[in-house]
Amino acid sequence: MARGVGRERVRELLGLAVWEVELAVETGLLRRLPDRTFDPVSVNAAQADAERFRRMLAAEHRCNVSQAAARLGVSAERFKQIAAGVAPVAVEEVRKYGRTLVVRYYRAADVDALADLAHADAELRAAARAYSRSEAARKAATTRRLNLARAKTARAEVEAAKPAPDGDPVQVLVWTAALMEAAGIWPGPVKRLRLIADPLVPPLVATLREARLPRADLEAMLTALLTRATELIGLLVPPAAAERELGVPLDLTPTDLPRFGDHLFSHLLRELLSAPPLWLSQARADQELRQAAHAETHRAAAEASRRRQAEQAVVEAADRAASRLSNATVAELFGLPAEVTRLLRPKSGRWSAEHVEQLLRNTPPWLRTESAARTEADRRRRAADDRTARLAARRLSWRQRWAEVLGVPLEQVPQAIGRPTSRAIEAVRRESPAWARRPSSS
Repeated sequence: MARGVGRERVRELLGLAVWEVELAVETGLLRRLPDRTFDPVSVNAAQADAERFRRMLAAEHRCNVSQAAARLGVSAERFKQIAAGVAPVAVEEVRKYGRTLVVRYYRAADVDALADLAHADAELRAAARAYSRSEAARKAATTRRLNLARAKTARAEVEAAKPAPDGDPVQVLVWTAALMEAAGIWPGPVKRLRLIADPLVPPLVATLREARLPRADLEAMLTALLTRATELIGLLVPPAAAERELGVPLDLTPTDLPRFGDHLFSHLLRELLSAPPLWLSQARADQELRQAAHAETHRAAAEASRRRQAEQAVVEAADRAASRLSNATVAELFGLPAEVTRLLRPKSGRWSAEHVEQLLRNTPPWLRTESAARTEADRRRRAADDRTARLAARRLSWRQRWAEVLGVPLEQVPQAIGRPTSRAIEAVRRESPAWARRPSSS
Protein backbone atom coordinates (compact mmCIF):
# COMPACT_ATOMS: atom_id res chain seq x y z
CA MET A 1 0.00 0.00 0.00
CA ALA A 2 1.34 3.41 -1.00
CA ARG A 3 2.20 5.79 1.76
CA GLY A 4 -0.01 8.90 2.16
CA VAL A 5 1.12 12.49 1.55
CA GLY A 6 1.28 14.89 4.50
CA ARG A 7 -0.67 18.16 4.59
CA GLU A 8 2.36 20.43 4.35
CA ARG A 9 3.64 18.44 1.34
CA VAL A 10 0.21 18.82 -0.33
CA ARG A 11 0.32 22.56 0.28
CA GLU A 12 3.79 22.73 -1.21
CA LEU A 13 2.86 20.69 -4.32
CA LEU A 14 -0.47 22.42 -5.03
CA GLY A 15 0.26 25.89 -3.58
CA LEU A 16 -2.78 25.89 -1.26
CA ALA A 17 -3.56 27.52 2.04
CA VAL A 18 -4.64 25.41 5.00
CA TRP A 19 -8.32 26.34 4.61
CA GLU A 20 -8.14 25.53 0.88
CA VAL A 21 -6.80 22.06 1.68
CA GLU A 22 -9.66 21.50 4.12
CA LEU A 23 -12.18 22.82 1.57
CA ALA A 24 -10.80 20.42 -1.07
CA VAL A 25 -11.30 17.53 1.37
CA GLU A 26 -14.85 18.65 2.22
CA THR A 27 -15.81 18.89 -1.45
CA GLY A 28 -14.15 15.63 -2.49
CA LEU A 29 -11.42 17.13 -4.64
CA LEU A 30 -8.79 15.50 -2.37
CA ARG A 31 -9.19 12.27 -0.44
CA ARG A 32 -7.94 11.92 3.14
CA LEU A 33 -6.77 8.59 4.46
CA PRO A 34 -7.69 7.24 7.91
CA ASP A 35 -4.28 8.33 9.28
CA ARG A 36 -5.18 11.90 8.15
CA THR A 37 -2.64 11.89 5.37
CA PHE A 38 -3.78 12.44 1.77
CA ASP A 39 -4.23 9.86 -0.96
CA PRO A 40 -1.27 10.18 -3.37
CA VAL A 41 -3.50 9.36 -6.36
CA SER A 42 -5.83 12.34 -5.77
CA VAL A 43 -2.84 14.59 -5.06
CA ASN A 44 -1.06 13.50 -8.24
CA ALA A 45 -4.26 13.98 -10.29
CA ALA A 46 -4.66 17.53 -8.91
CA GLN A 47 -1.00 18.27 -9.60
CA ALA A 48 -1.24 16.86 -13.15
CA ASP A 49 -4.06 19.27 -14.08
CA ALA A 50 -3.50 22.12 -11.62
CA GLU A 51 -5.52 24.69 -13.60
CA ARG A 52 -8.62 22.50 -13.66
CA PHE A 53 -8.19 21.72 -9.97
CA ARG A 54 -7.94 25.47 -9.21
CA ARG A 55 -11.14 26.17 -11.13
CA MET A 56 -13.00 23.40 -9.37
CA LEU A 57 -11.72 24.55 -5.95
CA ALA A 58 -12.61 28.17 -6.72
CA ALA A 59 -16.16 27.04 -7.56
CA GLU A 60 -16.43 25.52 -4.07
CA HIS A 61 -15.38 28.65 -2.17
CA ARG A 62 -17.83 29.72 0.58
CA CYS A 63 -19.41 33.19 0.31
CA ASN A 64 -21.57 34.82 2.94
CA VAL A 65 -24.40 37.17 1.89
CA SER A 66 -22.24 40.31 1.80
CA GLN A 67 -19.48 38.59 -0.20
CA ALA A 68 -21.98 37.04 -2.62
CA ALA A 69 -23.73 40.41 -3.13
CA ALA A 70 -20.36 42.08 -3.84
CA ARG A 71 -19.50 39.25 -6.26
CA LEU A 72 -22.69 39.97 -8.25
CA GLY A 73 -22.49 43.75 -7.83
CA VAL A 74 -25.86 44.06 -6.05
CA SER A 75 -26.98 44.97 -2.55
CA ALA A 76 -27.29 42.36 0.18
CA GLU A 77 -31.08 42.75 0.28
CA ARG A 78 -31.32 42.35 -3.49
CA PHE A 79 -29.13 39.23 -3.35
CA LYS A 80 -31.44 37.69 -0.75
CA GLN A 81 -34.36 38.20 -3.13
CA ILE A 82 -32.49 36.81 -6.14
CA ALA A 83 -31.09 33.81 -4.23
CA ALA A 84 -34.39 32.93 -2.55
CA GLY A 85 -34.43 29.52 -4.27
CA VAL A 86 -30.75 28.69 -3.74
CA ALA A 87 -29.96 26.49 -0.73
CA PRO A 88 -26.92 27.53 1.34
CA VAL A 89 -24.14 24.98 1.77
CA ALA A 90 -23.58 25.89 5.40
CA VAL A 91 -25.39 27.77 8.18
CA GLU A 92 -23.80 28.79 11.44
CA GLU A 93 -24.73 30.98 14.39
CA VAL A 94 -22.32 33.71 15.49
CA ARG A 95 -22.54 35.61 18.78
CA LYS A 96 -21.88 39.25 18.00
CA TYR A 97 -22.98 42.67 19.26
CA GLY A 98 -24.72 41.04 22.19
CA ARG A 99 -26.99 38.90 20.03
CA THR A 100 -26.90 35.71 17.98
CA LEU A 101 -26.55 36.19 14.22
CA VAL A 102 -27.35 33.48 11.65
CA VAL A 103 -24.72 33.43 8.86
CA ARG A 104 -25.47 31.57 5.62
CA TYR A 105 -22.74 30.49 3.16
CA TYR A 106 -23.25 29.85 -0.55
CA ARG A 107 -21.04 28.08 -3.14
CA ALA A 108 -19.17 30.49 -5.36
CA ALA A 109 -20.32 28.50 -8.41
CA ASP A 110 -23.98 28.84 -7.32
CA VAL A 111 -23.48 32.57 -6.80
CA ASP A 112 -21.85 32.99 -10.22
CA ALA A 113 -24.74 31.08 -11.79
CA LEU A 114 -27.01 33.92 -10.62
CA ALA A 115 -25.07 36.55 -12.58
CA ASP A 116 -27.45 36.50 -15.55
CA LEU A 117 -30.45 36.65 -13.25
CA ALA A 118 -28.92 39.57 -11.34
CA HIS A 119 -28.16 41.36 -14.60
CA ALA A 120 -31.71 40.82 -15.87
CA ASP A 121 -33.11 42.00 -12.52
CA ALA A 122 -31.01 45.15 -12.68
CA GLU A 123 -32.19 45.85 -16.22
CA LEU A 124 -35.82 45.31 -15.24
CA ARG A 125 -35.49 47.63 -12.28
CA ALA A 126 -33.78 50.24 -14.45
CA ALA A 127 -36.59 49.96 -16.99
CA ALA A 128 -39.15 50.24 -14.20
CA ARG A 129 -37.44 53.35 -12.87
CA ALA A 130 -37.31 54.87 -16.32
CA TYR A 131 -41.00 54.09 -16.86
CA SER A 132 -41.85 55.46 -13.43
CA ARG A 133 -39.96 58.65 -14.21
CA SER A 134 -41.73 59.02 -17.52
CA GLU A 135 -45.09 58.39 -15.86
CA ALA A 136 -44.24 60.87 -13.12
CA ALA A 137 -43.26 63.45 -15.74
CA ARG A 138 -46.50 62.82 -17.62
CA LYS A 139 -48.56 63.13 -14.45
CA ALA A 140 -46.65 66.24 -13.43
CA ALA A 141 -47.34 67.83 -16.82
CA THR A 142 -51.03 66.95 -16.53
CA THR A 143 -51.14 68.33 -12.99
CA ARG A 144 -49.45 71.54 -14.12
CA ARG A 145 -51.99 71.96 -16.90
CA LEU A 146 -54.88 71.36 -14.48
CA ASN A 147 -53.39 73.75 -11.92
CA LEU A 148 -52.93 76.43 -14.56
CA ALA A 149 -56.52 75.98 -15.69
CA ARG A 150 -57.77 76.12 -12.10
CA ALA A 151 -55.65 79.18 -11.40
CA LYS A 152 -57.03 80.89 -14.50
CA THR A 153 -60.60 80.12 -13.47
CA ALA A 154 -59.96 81.20 -9.88
CA ARG A 155 -58.40 84.46 -11.02
CA ALA A 156 -61.45 85.18 -13.12
CA GLU A 157 -63.68 84.46 -10.10
CA VAL A 158 -61.56 86.72 -7.87
CA GLU A 159 -61.63 89.54 -10.42
CA ALA A 160 -65.38 89.27 -10.84
CA ALA A 161 -66.25 88.94 -7.13
CA LYS A 162 -63.84 91.32 -5.37
CA PRO A 163 -65.80 94.15 -3.74
CA ALA A 164 -65.26 97.86 -4.12
CA PRO A 165 -64.20 99.76 -0.98
CA ASP A 166 -67.69 101.32 -0.78
CA GLY A 167 -69.44 98.01 -1.46
CA ASP A 168 -71.33 95.63 0.82
CA PRO A 169 -69.89 95.93 4.39
CA VAL A 170 -69.99 92.17 5.01
CA GLN A 171 -68.13 91.43 1.76
CA VAL A 172 -65.53 94.09 2.53
CA LEU A 173 -64.76 92.49 5.90
CA VAL A 174 -64.83 88.94 4.49
CA TRP A 175 -62.41 89.85 1.70
CA THR A 176 -60.16 91.77 4.07
CA ALA A 177 -59.89 88.76 6.43
CA ALA A 178 -59.34 86.34 3.50
CA LEU A 179 -56.67 88.55 1.86
CA MET A 180 -54.80 88.84 5.17
CA GLU A 181 -54.88 85.05 5.60
CA ALA A 182 -53.78 84.38 2.01
CA ALA A 183 -51.00 86.99 2.07
CA GLY A 184 -49.86 86.10 5.58
CA ILE A 185 -49.91 89.71 6.85
CA TRP A 186 -52.08 91.17 9.59
CA PRO A 187 -52.11 95.01 9.67
CA GLY A 188 -52.77 96.42 13.12
CA PRO A 189 -56.02 98.31 12.40
CA VAL A 190 -57.78 95.18 11.10
CA LYS A 191 -55.99 92.51 13.17
CA ARG A 192 -59.15 92.07 15.25
CA LEU A 193 -60.75 90.23 12.30
CA ARG A 194 -58.43 87.32 12.99
CA LEU A 195 -60.35 86.64 16.23
CA ILE A 196 -63.77 86.49 14.53
CA ALA A 197 -64.71 83.30 12.68
CA ASP A 198 -66.92 83.76 9.62
CA PRO A 199 -67.99 80.78 7.46
CA LEU A 200 -67.44 82.78 4.25
CA VAL A 201 -63.73 83.37 4.88
CA PRO A 202 -62.22 79.82 4.49
CA PRO A 203 -63.74 79.15 1.00
CA LEU A 204 -62.53 82.56 -0.20
CA VAL A 205 -59.03 81.87 1.15
CA ALA A 206 -59.00 78.58 -0.78
CA THR A 207 -60.02 80.41 -3.98
CA LEU A 208 -57.31 83.05 -3.50
CA ARG A 209 -54.65 80.39 -2.99
CA GLU A 210 -55.88 78.44 -5.99
CA ALA A 211 -55.60 81.60 -8.11
CA ARG A 212 -51.86 81.72 -7.26
CA LEU A 213 -51.83 85.50 -7.25
CA PRO A 214 -48.49 87.18 -6.54
CA ARG A 215 -48.06 88.50 -3.05
CA ALA A 216 -47.83 92.04 -4.43
CA ASP A 217 -51.31 91.70 -5.98
CA LEU A 218 -52.77 90.40 -2.71
CA GLU A 219 -51.22 93.29 -0.78
CA ALA A 220 -52.55 95.81 -3.33
CA MET A 221 -56.09 94.42 -3.00
CA LEU A 222 -55.79 94.48 0.80
CA THR A 223 -54.52 98.07 0.79
CA ALA A 224 -57.51 99.16 -1.31
CA LEU A 225 -59.94 97.77 1.32
CA LEU A 226 -57.95 98.67 4.45
CA THR A 227 -59.41 102.11 5.17
CA ARG A 228 -63.03 101.01 4.70
CA ALA A 229 -62.46 97.79 6.69
CA THR A 230 -61.02 99.78 9.60
CA GLU A 231 -64.19 101.91 9.71
CA LEU A 232 -66.43 98.85 9.56
CA ILE A 233 -64.59 97.11 12.40
CA GLY A 234 -65.52 100.03 14.64
CA LEU A 235 -69.19 99.38 13.85
CA LEU A 236 -69.15 95.70 14.92
CA VAL A 237 -71.15 94.89 18.06
CA PRO A 238 -70.09 91.82 20.09
CA PRO A 239 -72.71 89.04 20.30
CA ALA A 240 -73.29 89.42 24.07
CA ALA A 241 -74.03 93.14 23.72
CA ALA A 242 -76.26 92.52 20.68
CA GLU A 243 -78.26 89.88 22.54
CA ARG A 244 -78.62 92.24 25.49
CA GLU A 245 -79.96 95.00 23.24
CA LEU A 246 -82.27 92.78 21.20
CA GLY A 247 -83.50 90.74 24.15
CA VAL A 248 -83.21 87.48 22.22
CA PRO A 249 -80.33 85.08 21.41
CA LEU A 250 -78.66 85.63 18.06
CA ASP A 251 -79.62 82.08 17.10
CA LEU A 252 -83.23 83.29 16.82
CA THR A 253 -82.38 86.08 14.38
CA PRO A 254 -82.84 85.53 10.61
CA THR A 255 -79.87 83.94 8.83
CA ASP A 256 -79.96 86.63 6.12
CA LEU A 257 -79.38 89.42 8.67
CA PRO A 258 -76.13 91.21 7.67
CA ARG A 259 -73.34 90.21 10.06
CA PHE A 260 -69.68 89.28 10.16
CA GLY A 261 -69.28 86.04 12.04
CA ASP A 262 -71.45 86.45 15.15
CA HIS A 263 -71.06 90.26 15.21
CA LEU A 264 -73.83 92.62 14.09
CA PHE A 265 -73.37 96.17 12.81
CA SER A 266 -74.30 99.01 15.15
CA HIS A 267 -76.36 100.92 12.56
CA LEU A 268 -78.40 97.79 11.82
CA LEU A 269 -78.92 97.21 15.54
CA ARG A 270 -80.19 100.77 15.95
CA GLU A 271 -82.65 100.28 13.10
CA LEU A 272 -83.96 97.08 14.66
CA LEU A 273 -84.41 98.73 18.04
CA SER A 274 -86.06 101.89 16.68
CA ALA A 275 -88.58 99.97 14.57
CA PRO A 276 -88.71 96.33 15.68
CA PRO A 277 -89.78 94.07 12.80
CA LEU A 278 -92.38 91.38 13.20
CA TRP A 279 -89.80 88.60 13.60
CA LEU A 280 -88.11 90.45 16.47
CA SER A 281 -91.39 90.98 18.33
CA GLN A 282 -92.30 87.34 17.81
CA ALA A 283 -88.84 86.20 18.94
CA ARG A 284 -89.10 88.36 22.08
CA ALA A 285 -92.51 86.91 22.87
CA ASP A 286 -91.21 83.37 22.35
CA GLN A 287 -88.19 84.17 24.56
CA GLU A 288 -90.43 85.48 27.33
CA LEU A 289 -92.61 82.38 27.07
CA ARG A 290 -89.56 80.14 27.30
CA GLN A 291 -88.21 82.07 30.30
CA ALA A 292 -91.61 81.93 32.01
CA ALA A 293 -91.88 78.20 31.32
CA HIS A 294 -88.35 77.68 32.61
CA ALA A 295 -89.08 79.72 35.75
CA GLU A 296 -92.31 77.77 36.33
CA THR A 297 -90.50 74.48 35.85
CA HIS A 298 -87.79 75.59 38.28
CA ARG A 299 -90.42 76.76 40.81
CA ALA A 300 -92.36 73.51 40.51
CA ALA A 301 -89.18 71.49 40.95
CA ALA A 302 -88.21 73.55 44.03
CA GLU A 303 -91.72 73.17 45.48
CA ALA A 304 -91.66 69.43 44.88
CA SER A 305 -88.25 69.21 46.54
CA ARG A 306 -89.48 71.17 49.58
CA ARG A 307 -92.57 68.96 49.75
CA ARG A 308 -90.48 65.80 49.62
CA GLN A 309 -88.18 67.14 52.35
CA ALA A 310 -91.17 68.02 54.55
CA GLU A 311 -92.69 64.58 54.00
CA GLN A 312 -89.37 62.95 54.78
CA ALA A 313 -89.07 65.01 57.98
CA VAL A 314 -92.59 63.95 59.05
CA VAL A 315 -91.78 60.30 58.34
CA GLU A 316 -88.51 60.50 60.28
CA ALA A 317 -90.24 62.22 63.21
CA ALA A 318 -92.92 59.51 63.19
CA ASP A 319 -90.25 56.84 63.11
CA ARG A 320 -88.46 58.45 66.05
CA ALA A 321 -91.71 58.77 67.98
CA ALA A 322 -92.64 55.17 67.22
CA SER A 323 -89.25 53.94 68.35
CA ARG A 324 -89.60 55.52 71.82
CA LEU A 325 -91.56 53.99 74.69
CA SER A 326 -92.98 55.81 77.71
CA ASN A 327 -92.00 55.05 81.31
CA ALA A 328 -95.47 53.62 81.95
CA THR A 329 -95.21 51.25 78.98
CA VAL A 330 -91.79 50.02 80.09
CA ALA A 331 -93.01 49.65 83.69
CA GLU A 332 -95.96 47.55 82.47
CA LEU A 333 -93.62 45.34 80.41
CA PHE A 334 -91.36 44.58 83.39
CA GLY A 335 -94.05 44.69 86.13
CA LEU A 336 -92.47 47.65 87.96
CA PRO A 337 -93.86 50.94 89.31
CA ALA A 338 -93.66 53.83 86.79
CA GLU A 339 -91.69 56.09 89.20
CA VAL A 340 -89.01 53.42 89.56
CA THR A 341 -88.82 52.93 85.80
CA ARG A 342 -88.33 56.68 85.33
CA LEU A 343 -85.27 56.53 87.62
CA LEU A 344 -83.80 53.63 85.60
CA ARG A 345 -83.92 55.35 82.18
CA PRO A 346 -80.75 55.16 80.01
CA LYS A 347 -78.36 58.10 79.87
CA SER A 348 -80.17 59.37 76.75
CA GLY A 349 -83.29 59.84 78.89
CA ARG A 350 -85.46 57.87 76.41
CA TRP A 351 -86.55 54.25 76.18
CA SER A 352 -85.87 53.21 72.57
CA ALA A 353 -87.69 50.18 71.20
CA GLU A 354 -84.41 48.46 70.31
CA HIS A 355 -83.02 48.96 73.83
CA VAL A 356 -86.20 47.67 75.51
CA GLU A 357 -86.28 44.68 73.14
CA GLN A 358 -82.68 43.84 74.12
CA LEU A 359 -83.57 44.15 77.85
CA LEU A 360 -86.55 41.83 77.41
CA ARG A 361 -84.38 39.30 75.60
CA ASN A 362 -81.59 39.47 78.24
CA THR A 363 -83.25 40.86 81.38
CA PRO A 364 -80.64 42.11 83.91
CA PRO A 365 -81.10 41.19 87.60
CA TRP A 366 -82.11 44.75 88.60
CA LEU A 367 -85.23 44.58 86.38
CA ARG A 368 -86.54 41.25 87.64
CA THR A 369 -88.02 42.40 90.96
CA GLU A 370 -89.23 45.71 92.36
CA SER A 371 -86.77 45.58 95.28
CA ALA A 372 -83.83 44.98 92.95
CA ALA A 373 -85.03 47.86 90.75
CA ARG A 374 -85.28 50.24 93.72
CA THR A 375 -81.82 49.14 94.91
CA GLU A 376 -80.40 49.87 91.44
CA ALA A 377 -82.17 53.26 91.37
CA ASP A 378 -80.65 54.16 94.79
CA ARG A 379 -77.22 53.05 93.57
CA ARG A 380 -77.47 55.21 90.46
CA ARG A 381 -78.63 58.20 92.51
CA ARG A 382 -75.68 57.80 94.92
CA ALA A 383 -73.30 57.34 92.01
CA ALA A 384 -74.63 60.52 90.41
CA ASP A 385 -74.20 62.40 93.69
CA ASP A 386 -70.68 61.01 94.11
CA ARG A 387 -69.89 61.95 90.50
CA THR A 388 -71.06 65.50 91.12
CA ALA A 389 -69.00 65.70 94.30
CA ARG A 390 -65.93 64.29 92.56
CA LEU A 391 -66.33 66.76 89.72
CA ALA A 392 -66.66 69.65 92.20
CA ALA A 393 -63.56 68.45 94.10
CA ARG A 394 -61.61 68.10 90.85
CA ARG A 395 -62.56 71.60 89.73
CA LEU A 396 -61.62 72.99 93.15
CA SER A 397 -58.18 71.36 92.91
CA TRP A 398 -57.77 72.82 89.41
CA ARG A 399 -58.66 76.31 90.68
CA GLN A 400 -56.25 75.94 93.58
CA ARG A 401 -53.49 74.94 91.17
CA TRP A 402 -54.25 77.95 88.93
CA ALA A 403 -54.22 80.27 91.93
CA GLU A 404 -50.90 78.81 93.11
CA VAL A 405 -49.21 79.02 89.68
CA LEU A 406 -50.42 82.55 88.86
CA GLY A 407 -50.20 83.92 92.42
CA VAL A 408 -53.83 85.13 92.51
CA PRO A 409 -56.57 84.62 95.14
CA LEU A 410 -58.68 81.45 94.81
CA GLU A 411 -61.95 83.37 94.49
CA GLN A 412 -60.49 85.24 91.49
CA VAL A 413 -60.12 82.01 89.46
CA PRO A 414 -63.30 81.27 87.35
CA GLN A 415 -65.46 78.30 88.36
CA ALA A 416 -65.42 76.90 84.79
CA ILE A 417 -61.63 76.98 84.40
CA GLY A 418 -60.13 73.95 82.68
CA ARG A 419 -57.27 71.66 83.70
CA PRO A 420 -53.99 73.53 84.41
CA THR A 421 -51.80 71.78 81.85
CA SER A 422 -48.42 73.25 80.94
CA ARG A 423 -49.71 74.38 77.53
CA ALA A 424 -52.80 76.00 79.10
CA ILE A 425 -50.65 77.80 81.70
CA GLU A 426 -48.35 79.15 78.98
CA ALA A 427 -51.34 80.36 76.96
CA VAL A 428 -52.84 82.17 79.98
CA ARG A 429 -49.51 83.81 80.81
CA ARG A 430 -49.10 84.91 77.22
CA GLU A 431 -52.62 86.34 76.84
CA SER A 432 -52.88 87.53 80.48
CA PRO A 433 -56.70 87.69 81.00
CA ALA A 434 -58.11 89.93 83.73
CA TRP A 435 -58.66 87.12 86.26
CA ALA A 436 -55.01 85.95 85.91
CA ARG A 437 -53.54 89.31 86.90
CA ARG A 438 -52.32 89.77 90.45
CA PRO A 439 -54.20 92.42 92.43
CA SER A 440 -52.30 95.67 92.95
CA SER A 441 -50.75 96.19 96.43
CA SER A 442 -52.05 99.78 96.75
